[in-house]
Amino acid sequence: MSRPLVFSGLVLLLSAQPGATQEAESRTVSGAVDYLQRIALPPEADLHVAVEGRFGAILGETQLKAGGQQVPLPFTLTIPSGLHGDLAAVIRLDGAPRWIVQDVAIAAGSDPVDLGNIRVEPVTPLAFVTAISCEEQDVEVGILGQEMVLRADGRDIPLREAVSASGARYEGVNEPDTEVWSKGDAFAIKIAGRDLTECRAVQPPERRPYRARGIEPGWHVDLGEEQMEIVADYGELRREAARPAVGVLPGAYVFDVPEAGASLRIEETLCRDAATGMPYPDTATLLLGERALDGCGGSPRDLLTGATWQVTALGGEEPQEAERVSITFLAPARVAGSTGCNRFVGGFTLTGEGLEFGALGSTLMACPDALMAQERAMLDALEQVRRFDIGADGALLLIGGPRDEVLIEAAR
Repeated sequence: MSRPLVFSGLVLLLSAQPGATQEAESRTVSGAVDYLQRIALPPEADLHVAVEGRFGAILGETQLKAGGQQVPLPFTLTIPSGLHGDLAAVIRLDGAPRWIVQDVAIAAGSDPVDLGNIRVEPVTPLAFVTAISCEEQDVEVGILGQEMVLRADGRDIPLREAVSASGARYEGVNEPDTEVWSKGDAFAIKIAGRDLTECRAVQPPERRPYRARGIEPGWHVDLGEEQMEIVADYGELRREAARPAVGVLPGAYVFDVPEAGASLRIEETLCRDAATGMPYPDTATLLLGERALDGCGGSPRDLLTGATWQVTALGGEEPQEAERVSITFLAPARVAGSTGCNRFVGGFTLTGEGLEFGALGSTLMACPDALMAQERAMLDALEQVRRFDIGADGALLLIGGPRDEVLIEAAR
């Protein structure tokens, strides 16, 4: 699923203050920002670069004036070690953003990072923007000049208000089969007659829900939009507090709640539930007074969704035409991919103990016998999957069958 240019989020990102860091355990990120257009930068142009981590935390940022210098503009900033982040950069003219880049991934580690030349692209930011995430794609609605527009599919579609029995409804000025209908956080969106599904306003990172959980003694912490709830000792201990701002340490994020006598530490290291073996993206530690309770954090779904998984082994063997054999997990619970012959779509279900695929539909193109056999083997393997794991090398392992063995391996 593509991500839109959420400029309001970037403005917040570039104006927020970084959490507390320990310089002794930091690393440098360097590079140079460049663009293709033959446009000279005036002396007052400025470059702002920031790295955003989890929970909306700013890991590091820097700002400089061009002062007559032209692109590429070099930069260096410092971030805590042991955390991954996404770099964003913006060049502004007269205080207005002119070129931008987002989502330059920086892997967790301790070594310095040299990103080389980073290309920024021209941008026309929306005002009062609302970012909306749908199952098929992400879109934005906002003000451009004097018009309300829907930004989708690489273009801005002018909107006008339409009659509505409830909520706010807009339709395309020149495209009546394009429509945006808001009902609280939920949206009904149609683009050129195509309905988008499961559309909701995107919450800013610092307000997104998050859960950490333990095994012994049974505990969990829920971070809501505004509140933090702590439940421990199998429900005998319950405490609530306002959701605190996130603190940043080398290798960890910390939520301190002194009024509740608690602190939650989140490390970006794979964690497995001791009872079920279910993998989670984070390792969590809850401090309650003098007690330190171990557990896992985040959602197993986050380990699956995102970039496409390229299948590297099917039944222990490298697949034919491996570059065409893939699996993509889509929010909220859809899966799509290719067997090397036909494409397939369907659903998947995550439970507390495993992963299962629902009925899968596929295209009906005829292929050579070997590829047709591979297709049958892959669809049969997906039907038998009962759980998943992540290997030491980051590979996805789909496990199941009568011997509870690895049926499919895949890599990002």
